[in-house]
Amino acid sequence: MNQALMEILVTDLTLDPQALSPQARLEEAGLDSLAIVELGLLLRERSGVQIGEDVLSSATTLGALDHLVEEHLARR
Repeated sequence: MNQALMEILVTDLTLDPQALSPQARLEEAGLDSLAIVELGLLLRERSGVQIGEDVLSSATTLGALDHLVEEHLARR
């Protein structure tokens, strides 16, 4: 998983690192709608990548979310 994404999930959103497997559904990992909004803001602030909450929440698993973030990082 992308190191920047992992750091945000664990450090800023205080999610349990043990629950952060690529197959975990966002809800299972602890990402509710408010956390998705905060994730989008933190990604923009830290990496300059702007991904809308609707796009972030379209990922169903952490693996899909990681892939989505990687795609956006590659475009910048």
